[in-house]
Amino acid sequence: MHQLGSGVQNAGKSLTECAAQLRAILNEVELTHPGVAAIGRIGQWLTDQAPDLYRRRDLAYEAEKVDVDVFGNPLPGAVVPAGMTRIDEARLIPAAVRAEAARAAPLFTAAARGDAGALGQLAAFKQRLSDPQFATALLEQLGPRGLLAIPAAMGTRVRKALDADDDSAAAVRRQNRDVLSMLSKALATATDPAKDARLGRKFLEELKRQGRTELPAPDMGGLTNPGYWSLGQILAAAPKQAYNECFMTTIGQDMIRWDRDYLQQHRTRFLPKDTDVYNLPAPTDTRPFQDSDTIGAADPLAALLTVASTSRERAQALLDDRDLLKYLMSDRRPQWAMGDHGESLGEAMEAAMKGSDADSKRLAVRATQILADDVKPRVSFNDAGEVEIANPSELDWLSGTRDNLGRILAEHTDDIVFAYFWNQPRAADDELTGNIEGKNTARFNPTDLDLVMLDLAADDQGYQALLRGEIVDMRGKIDQGLATGNEKLLNNVIALNSTALGHLVEARRMALVGRGKEADAADEELRKLVQEGIGLVPVPFAAQVGKAGLEAAGSIYENFVKDGYAKAGDWLVKESGHAGGKTKKAFSDAASNDLAAQELVKQMLASSAVAHEAYDREQLKGTFVIGDPPRVKNPRDMNRDEYESFLRWIAGNTTVPADFKEAQQSAAIGSKELHDNLKGATK
Repeated sequence: MHQLGSGVQNAGKSLTECAAQLRAILNEVELTHPGVAAIGRIGQWLTDQAPDLYRRRDLAYEAEKVDVDVFGNPLPGAVVPAGMTRIDEARLIPAAVRAEAARAAPLFTAAARGDAGALGQLAAFKQRLSDPQFATALLEQLGPRGLLAIPAAMGTRVRKALDADDDSAAAVRRQNRDVLSMLSKALATATDPAKDARLGRKFLEELKRQGRTELPAPDMGGLTNPGYWSLGQILAAAPKQAYNECFMTTIGQDMIRWDRDYLQQHRTRFLPKDTDVYNLPAPTDTRPFQDSDTIGAADPLAALLTVASTSRERAQALLDDRDLLKYLMSDRRPQWAMGDHGESLGEAMEAAMKGSDADSKRLAVRATQILADDVKPRVSFNDAGEVEIANPSELDWLSGTRDNLGRILAEHTDDIVFAYFWNQPRAADDELTGNIEGKNTARFNPTDLDLVMLDLAADDQGYQALLRGEIVDMRGKIDQGLATGNEKLLNNVIALNSTALGHLVEARRMALVGRGKEADAADEELRKLVQEGIGLVPVPFAAQVGKAGLEAAGSIYENFVKDGYAKAGDWLVKESGHAGGKTKKAFSDAASNDLAAQELVKQMLASSAVAHEAYDREQLKGTFVIGDPPRVKNPRDMNRDEYESFLRWIAGNTTVPADFKEAQQSAAIGSKELHDNLKGATK
């Protein structure tokens, strides 16, 4: 096929030259002949067919996975299998579409340099960018180098506008975003392997090569920027664009490797801000930091991770490499400090790790191992037995991931609770998950969890997410145990969940104290939830047990968390606050998470006991009793005197006191285990 394409191309060239020579000879004698025009048409036809034959050749090479150079020739040592190769004719793009793409390609380059007319003409092609044939033809026309040169030209215009200080930079950046978002759409469309027309391996390999190449910025005195920086600006212009998983594993992972290689060689990274007058600024506005109006740096990896975070599949495809994840979470910390402090990384991690599927759980465990290894060297204990954290500001370089990690771990609360009971050493990378009775499980190590909690509990949102996850898990299981009358389940739930809660609340206290904050601040979130009576909120669907029988109780917990721990926790918080002030006075003065955790368990036990009427009716009497036959009023509807009377009655007529004692002991055990684990890790 290669020889045929070359032969046809040479024949077309020869016939075209032949027609020109014949025409010149006939002109000398003032004659014409229709054969000359026919020869010319045949030559032109052959010339037009040669690229199509080369494309068939490329499709054949691609089908046989034969590596070729940028000209399409097999690389030295490449083996071209003998015999026939079937190619997909649907991937061949009609000449009319290629002609359209040939008209559009130079308009992108012109618009990047500020040609207003070109920008207006591009609008006619905007709807074509989701057409795989047009998008593929457009990018082949631009080529990888031409594609990556466009953001650099845009950056030059922005630099000049910023230097002129004439308020035109904002308008320039809006135009740039329009153009780059169109290119991003085309790139996402043309790299989708599910489409008939798509870019081949040769284009992608050349894109990777150009991504690692320093490209000159026009009119900037020899200033260059890496090609992958330009690609990052294309991705940043359309952060919600749906790229496929194949793009993430081929181009996305190579971008991360390039960043790692560059950092190892140069010890610094090209992350210009608008104030860096000798660098190329971002062609579009970069995202502000969380809860801030401050604009970040133009970080190509932040753009890549933001795009990846738009789906679980994309995020998992990008982050499912332990070495690359370790680089992003550990080695790149100083770089994140110059940029968004890892907020984009946290978003991608949350998308990849928060599900109940095996891949989510595997990646979540892997992330705890990596983070624990970063936290451990900074932890020590002073003579008073209090934890000290060396250089916590270095941990804060990645503070943008803490709220995401809190939500990730909250979704795996059931596995975390069991991890503290199982107490197994760190799992090997190929044993991070299990499958118990058809349910995927994550094999966390308790010491890793404690080190991670010590870091993320310093963040209010991260701690809040984890705390709510713990409360939801315990609340549902206590309700299930009382609904089914399963005393063994109830005892186990109270012991195991109280232990896990003890780990968390003590980690919160240690995290804040280790950063020089008052211990009282550590207790505030849990104490507030208990004051509002979060444990008194009955689990939804509890009424179904009476109608459908005890078998329905098995699904109460699953229904409660079917949309995730975060949503269930938000619902509980929304429903709390109706306790009539019964707990506010008692715990407004309490500066102890231990006391608050114990009261929380008492609330849950009391609420579930009432919801499922798990008490002796013959002994039922008091101002809290209503109805005929008599039953206990919903604790949230009791006034303060009724609630006090109800608790006195519970103390003498139910198992709640014994269960409460178990919770007290288990919470204390969890707190001590945390200290022991951290001390053991630091020796």
